[in-house]
Formats: sequence, C-alpha cells, structure tokens
Amino acid sequence: MKRRYFLRAIGLGTAAVTILKGFGIQLASKKKSGIRSTFSENIASYMSCNGTAVVQAEEARKIASPPVLGFRKEPHREHKFLTFVSANFPDVPRCTCESWCYESELDFLDVRKLEEGKLELRHRVRNQPRVLIVTTATPQPGAVEFVARPVLDYRRDSQARLPDQLPGLNLCFQLRNAESFCSRPDPYPKFVKRCFIFTDKGRTFLLQTNRRKILHRWPADHKYNAPPWVQMYVGVWRRVPEVQGRGWAEYSTDRYTIPVIGAVSRDGQHLAALANSSASMVAQAWHDCLHNNPMWTPGDAPPADRRWRVKIYVMPNEPKALLNQVAKDFPVAMRLQENRIPP
Repeated sequence: MKRRYFLRAIGLGTAAVTILKGFGIQLASKKKSGIRSTFSENIASYMSCNGTAVVQAEEARKIASPPVLGFRKEPHREHKFLTFVSANFPDVPRCTCESWCYESELDFLDVRKLEEGKLELRHRVRNQPRVLIVTTATPQPGAVEFVARPVLDYRRDSQARLPDQLPGLNLCFQLRNAESFCSRPDPYPKFVKRCFIFTDKGRTFLLQTNRRKILHRWPADHKYNAPPWVQMYVGVWRRVPEVQGRGWAEYSTDRYTIPVIGAVSRDGQHLAALANSSASMVAQAWHDCLHNNPMWTPGDAPPADRRWRVKIYVMPNEPKALLNQVAKDFPVAMRLQENRIPP
C-alpha cells in the first residue's frame, strides 16, 4: 500500500501529515508488516515528549492567512478626520486591528490599492510641503508590514532637495475595534495588564513594571493614576528620562531589551505586537493603542535611501515564537541591548 493511501486509511489528513513530517516523525516503514504499530509507537513517543508541538503547529497553520486590508476616515474635532488602515485577520476570531497613519504633522493626500492586497498612502509634510511620505502597507501571513519612503513633489519646487532631517512618523496601533483584544467592557487597567514588553526578566506585562504617576495632570489617588493608565518606556541603550512634569504621560523606570510591544487577547489565546529594529521609545496609551515607531534607517544613508519600517504580528500567544519571527525580520533588533548603558 502506498504511504499516502495508508495514511488516509487510518484517518490522518494531509495537513496533519505535513506538520508531523515537518517535525521529523517517521510515519511508517516501507514494509507492510508493522506499519500501524511503527506509526503508533512514533506518535506516542513524540507526543510524550512534545505533546504541545503538534497543537502549536496546527494553530500556526490556522492563522497563516494574510489579513485583509482596508481604509477608512473617521471624523475628528481637531484633525478634521483620522485615516486608518484596518487589518482583518480572518483566522483569528473578532480581530480587526487598525493603524492611524499618522498621528504626526502630516496632511493626508490619497490612498490607492496595489497588487496582492497592498495599500499605498501619500501624505504631505505640513511644514515642508515639497516633501511627501509614501507608505506601503503589505499583508503577510499573520502580519502587516508598513514601509514609508520620502519623495519630492517637484511640481511645488523643481529644484527641491530632501532635508537631511526627515519627519518622525507616529503610527498609532489601535485594538479598540478588535473585540478579541479591546479593553471594553472591563476597566482600562485590565487592558494594561494584558499589554507587555520584553525586559531582562523576559516577557513582562506592563502592570508588573514601575509606572510613574502622572502628577502634573491628576492627583496621586485619581483613577488615572491608581495605577497609571498610560506610560512610556525606553530601551536599555537609553537612560531613563527624569520625571517630565508635562506632556501626556511619564516614563517608566523599567526599560525594554527589544523594541517590541504587544497585547494578549482577552481569552489568552493570541497576541498582537509591533516590532522594528530601531525604536528607542515605546508607549501604551489611551485608545487601546500601542506605539512603537522606528527611526529612518540607515541613518547615514542619503535621505532618499532611508526607510521607515514597522511590522504588526497577530499570532498564537507564544512569546518565543514572536521573538523568533522578530529575529528573522529585524535581526538588528535583537542586538540593540548590546549597547546597554546604566539607567
């Protein structure tokens, strides 16, 4: 009996066969005799040592589909409207994440669809109107990648040159419309409790960090300070800033080792996270939102050759698997902690 027909005969599907073979399991010998017992013994031995691996691989297969990207405008009293790129992850229940592009001094121009489900957005830099920012959002299996590049609008100035100092981009990643991740209907600190960074202790949930009270905005016993609902964090290659006494939040005295910030779903089964290779500050803020914005890199390249790149992951709640993917996509991110300085 050929192997594939034998496997069907015992009820093992093609997808499961692929997963098991990927883990190096010998499914059967070439001889007909003892095929079933050989298979059973291998499965029993493997499962006794790695009982969760097959389940995890099957879960990873289930969310291997790329998200479906969309675009919408939301009226806003201060900004006229906000522009959001939505990402619906079809294999994760009730998971539509949104990214406000951008919470920065830019004016939105237009958006267009590209091949393979991509979106391209164009913004004009408000105080440098000859400079445009072109962003491509690319759906990938279990992820969305945002890459921005600067270009010149020669219609405004035929002799224009890109400035050496490119504008900072602030992408606001929001989970408020992702029912499986959002804070509602719980008190906001319960959402904060599900958010995490990576410190010397490994994955660290934000309510386990030392969060400074925002005393210039509310009394110490105000609900927004007990515990602090919002906070900023810096990497171990930066000193912790002094108490600000101004602005929207304070800096925690705990520092992250890898530029990753994320949140675990309400049922604990999945995580959503942002990563890049250069952010020296991340933040958890008000609108079920996370901020993790990279630098323009390479910093020593001509402005036209620099890129701003961040990636959003939605995957099973496996922090090691997340870091493995980050190491693959952003190898430099894993080495930033080698430049550690005292806090």
